[in-house]
Amino acid sequence: MKITQSELIEFADEQNLIVFGKSKHITSKLKSLQRLIQRGLIPKPKWEGGNFDSFWENDSEIKEQVLWIDEKIKEGISYRQMKEELESEKTSPPEGLIAEDLILTINDLLEINPGSSEVLFFKVKILYLLGKREEALKILQSLETKCKDNKEFLFFVYDEMAHIYHNFDAKEEELKTCQKLISLAEEMGDNEKLGAAYCDMGNCIRDREMEMAFEYFQRSVDLSEGSDSLGDAYGSMYWIQQQKGNFSEAEKYLKKSLEIFIQSNNKQKECVSKANLGVLYLKSNRLSEALKLMQEAYHTACQLHDLDGEAAITGNIGNIYLKRGLFPKAIEHFRHAYHIASQIKHPRAQKVWLIMMSKVYKEMGNIKKSEFYLKESKKIEDLSNVNKEDKKQTISIKSKENEIFKISAFDIE
Repeated sequence: MKITQSELIEFADEQNLIVFGKSKHITSKLKSLQRLIQRGLIPKPKWEGGNFDSFWENDSEIKEQVLWIDEKIKEGISYRQMKEELESEKTSPPEGLIAEDLILTINDLLEINPGSSEVLFFKVKILYLLGKREEALKILQSLETKCKDNKEFLFFVYDEMAHIYHNFDAKEEELKTCQKLISLAEEMGDNEKLGAAYCDMGNCIRDREMEMAFEYFQRSVDLSEGSDSLGDAYGSMYWIQQQKGNFSEAEKYLKKSLEIFIQSNNKQKECVSKANLGVLYLKSNRLSEALKLMQEAYHTACQLHDLDGEAAITGNIGNIYLKRGLFPKAIEHFRHAYHIASQIKHPRAQKVWLIMMSKVYKEMGNIKKSEFYLKESKKIEDLSNVNKEDKKQTISIKSKENEIFKISAFDIE
C-alpha cells in the first residue's frame, strides 16, 4: 500500500519515535524527513505532480526503515555510520557478482544455441542462487513441456521445481511435483532417484503427516546407500525426531548426515547439517555449541551465496541471543533474516522473522513496535493465502511395490 510523507510522520508519532525530531510542528518534521532522504537513509519518494503528496509504494518497507533508523539514533549511532551499514548491506558479495556475470554468459550461449535445455537448466540454478525464484520456475515449467521424452533430464527439472514450490509454501503444487518425481523414478527403475523422490515427498508432507513422512524417509534410506540422498534422508529424519522431543535420536541422525556430506565434500549440504545440529543444540540449551556451529554454517552459506541458508542461519543465531536475553542482538539478526527472506520472496520465512521481532519487542516492553511487526506478519499471511480455510483431498500415490498410500493434502486456493 502507498504511504505519504505526512502519513509516515503520523506513524512515527503513534510509535513515539524520535527519528523526525521532538518538535510537534509538521513543518519541522517534514524538514527532518527531507534531511534523511538527502543523506540516503530513506529512499526518495515518488511524486505524481500537481498538489498530490509525495509517497512510497511499500508502506511496510518504509515504516520498517524508519523504525530501524530510530533504534540506531537511540543507540547513539551517527548518520554516517548508518549510511555505511546500509551501503554494506546493498553491496553484492563477490559470489553474487560472479553469478550475475554467469547469467550474461548463459544468455550469450542461448543466442548461439537458442532453447538449449541444458543451458536453460544451468540458468535456473544461477537464478535460484540470486533469489530470482519466480523467473527460475517459469523456465522449469517450459522445460517440463519441452523435455517429456528425456526422463533423466526431466527428473532433475521436477526435483528443482519441488524445491522452489517448497520455498514458496505452495503445498498443492509441491505435492503434485513430488508425485511426478516418484512416478518418473519408478518408470526409470532407478533406486537412487526413487530414494531422492521419497525424501522430497517426506519433506512435502511432514508438517501434517509426520508418521507417513518418516516412512518415506526410511524408504529413502533403504534405497540410497552410497549416495548423497542417504544424507538427505537422515537429515530429514532428524526433524521428525526433534519434533517428537527425541533429541538424542535426532542428534544421531544429524551426525550421520553430516559425516556423509563431509566425506562427499558436499559443502552446501554439510552447511545445512551443521546449521540443523546448531538448532538442535539450541533447543537442548547447549547454547555455546549451537552458536559455534551456526557461525561456521553461516560462513559457508555466505561463501556459497546460499540466501536461503543465510536467512535461516542468521535468524537462528538471533534465537540464541534471544535465549541469552541479548535483545538488541536478537533483533539485529531477525531483521537481517527478514530482509534476505524478502529478497528471495520466501513468505513463510518472512512471517517467522517478523513474528520473532514482535516477540522480542514485547519482551522489552515496547508494545507498539511489537504490535506493528505482528500486523506486518499477518499481512504476509493474507498475501500468501496461508490463513484461508484448508480443503482436504485424498491423493493416491503409487509406490515402488505398487502399494497405495492415502495422503491428506491441503488444497490451497
